[in-house]
Amino acid sequence: MAEAKIRGGKIAVTNIVHRYAAVLALNGVSLDVEPGSFTTVLGPNGAGKSTLAQILCGIIRPTGGSVQVDGVEQTKHARRAFIEQGVVIVPEGRRLFGQLSVRENLVLGAYGARCTGAEMNRRLGETLALMPQALQAGQDRAAATLSGGEQQMLALGRAMMAAPRTIVMDEPSLGLAPILIDKVYEVLGQLNASGVTVVVIEQIAAHAMRYSKLLTVLDQGRVVYCGSVTDTAATEALKVGYLGHAE
Repeated sequence: MAEAKIRGGKIAVTNIVHRYAAVLALNGVSLDVEPGSFTTVLGPNGAGKSTLAQILCGIIRPTGGSVQVDGVEQTKHARRAFIEQGVVIVPEGRRLFGQLSVRENLVLGAYGARCTGAEMNRRLGETLALMPQALQAGQDRAAATLSGGEQQMLALGRAMMAAPRTIVMDEPSLGLAPILIDKVYEVLGQLNASGVTVVVIEQIAAHAMRYSKLLTVLDQGRVVYCGSVTDTAATEALKVGYLGHAE
């Protein structure tokens, strides 16, 4: 019997503004993340990418504008409301519990899901099957002893344990060797193929462009491009994404 496809989530942000005191981080940003899509948000340092990632997941509330998840207004709601609608984040820096084991970090990903023992074991099995052999064989290792690539995969695995409908991954390639970036994106591609909506926040586009069909480029807190990665205009937008400062 074919495995049921996951119904990916939809997020719509409209005219988002966000300030940190006097600093304007986002200025009128709008973005539609369609169910089952793979979207890359690209931009140079200081473009507002991580702020947008946190708004997409309900970690911070925007100063102005609207955030809807599956058509439900969530702008003023706490992070918990986003989690209940299947929106999870793999944060920049991973934020693992270093003294806890690989298995314990994974189990924490399902915290609050009220899983039965059988369901927890099923999720663990499915998640570990997509992880590198070192994590499969080293479930009792402390997370702090893992390599950077292994930690990134563990952080992604922890998000998978929540059975997400939407995954937002902030800077997945940061500090990783190309072969490890390939593995991260391979798993993201498999999740997307199963129906999960994927949003990656990146400063390096090469790996993301192999999987992504939609591209949004931020520069100085504004959207300078939003559309297909194959559009002619995307080429110029990518230059802005790397170098910054659109004219």
